Amino acid sequence: VISITKTFNPLIAIFINNMMHWRIIPGTLIWLALSNSLFSQEARLAYNLRPGHHYLLDIEIQQNTRSESMISEEISMFSHLKLDFLVDSVEKPGLIHMTGRYSELLLSMLAPGLSLDLNSKTGRNRILSDLIDTMQRGCFRITMKESGELVSLKGMNEIFKSLASYPSSDSAELEVILNTLEEAYGINAFFSIFNLFVAFYPAVQPIRNWTRDFTYFLNTKQVQMVNRYYFTRTTEKLNIIQGLGMLNSVKEYSETTSLGSVKSSVSGTQTYDYQAFRESGWLSKCVSRQRVLVETTIVESPGLPSGLKIPSYTETLFEVKGSEL
Repeated sequence: VISITKTFNPLIAIFINNMMHWRIIPGTLIWLALSNSLFSQEARLAYNLRPGHHYLLDIEIQQNTRSESMISEEISMFSHLKLDFLVDSVEKPGLIHMTGRYSELLLSMLAPGLSLDLNSKTGRNRILSDLIDTMQRGCFRITMKESGELVSLKGMNEIFKSLASYPSSDSAELEVILNTLEEAYGINAFFSIFNLFVAFYPAVQPIRNWTRDFTYFLNTKQVQMVNRYYFTRTTEKLNIIQGLGMLNSVKEYSETTSLGSVKSSVSGTQTYDYQAFRESGWLSKCVSRQRVLVETTIVESPGLPSGLKIPSYTETLFEVKGSEL
């Protein structure tokens, strides 16, 4: 409130002075105030969720990665998940408390060159199927602002701790599956999904174009993401928003792989087409495409020269449908 007063008091003084000097008629003032009010109503982009109601996101993710190494590798990943958010309460100023859970999870990965063929729905891998069933029974607590900004997430760690206690005679296989599930549905993955498809509203109202930046997790790598959004138009029931994102590495990543000691950097783009319900602000539909280049540089390798750069390309299609219950 103090900052608003400091910002607008000088403007009010100038405005009143100009009004007295130019003798602006009262009708003009009323028209200006009404115009600002109408613009505020039209461009009000925020969540108006009701306690006791469920808000769902049905998300399909198709990701394909191609590497230009000597042994060309292609990895295909498909993930389907439903996120169910039950609004527990809405607290002023603009805090929304929710209980969330995963449902209808499906994870499939195929990499012929790596002899990897994983599908959680076939039942061929009992450990994977059992762990996904356990995940779907767990729940977590979320608090977010009316702009969609995530304030707190509690309970997700407990879900994955319960998975780690699964009794298995093959500890190596269990570790691989746990790491895969953590990468696909863990805290970092949830942050990324939430920031892409929930936290896309402006913090300041009214506004027609705005920027939001956050840390996005590309597999296990932290990437700085800056999204520019445009409120394009409104229909009787929907707000239409478009967006363009830029991804860049927070730092160069050093690791040891089958190629030897390497370092890598990430860059890419992402596009968004959002349709959100006008009344609640909840997402109705979104199609988003992400294109990423990971450039790996050989630092030290027994079979490859130092400084050799090996690119890999990842394309990801997100299709999201939202609903309210």
